[in-house]
Amino acid sequence: MKDPKTIEQTVAGALESQGVELVDLVIQNQGRKKLLQFFVDKEGGVTLDDCSALTNQIDAVLEMENLIEGAYILEISSPGVKRVLKKPAHFKKFVGERVRIVLKTPLNGCGFFTGGIISADDDGFVLADGTNQYRFKYDDVKKANLDPVLEF
Repeated sequence: MKDPKTIEQTVAGALESQGVELVDLVIQNQGRKKLLQFFVDKEGGVTLDDCSALTNQIDAVLEMENLIEGAYILEISSPGVKRVLKKPAHFKKFVGERVRIVLKTPLNGCGFFTGGIISADDDGFVLADGTNQYRFKYDDVKKANLDPVLEF
C-alpha cells in the first residue's frame, strides 16, 4: 500500500474536477483487508447517489494508480455534522461555528477546548470559549471537529 498522504492527494486530485472535496481519509485494518473510509463533501452536500457514483470512481483511481495492494473495503460518506477540520480552508469556511479541538500539547493544563471560531488565516485560528479567546497554530492541533449544538 502506498502511504496515506499519496492516496489522499491522488484521490483528492481526481475528485476536484467534479467540485467534490476529499475532507478526510481514514485507513484501518479489517482482518486481512484494509478499510478505506473516504469522507467527501460538495456544495449543497453529498447524497446517497453521489456516494454510490464516487465509490466506483474512487475504486477506479485506486486500481489504475495501483495505490492499494490486495483486498480492501471501500466506504464513501459525507463528513457528517461533526465533520473533521484539517486544513486552513476548513477553519476559514466555518468561522462563526462551534468546534472542539484536541491539542498535541496541553495549554495551561487543558488538552482540549470547545468554542466558536472567531477568525482563521493560513497560520492558525482564534477560538472563543465564552470567557477567553485563544489563538492556536494549526500545527498545535491534534484533532478538530465541528461541535454543533443540536436541538431536537
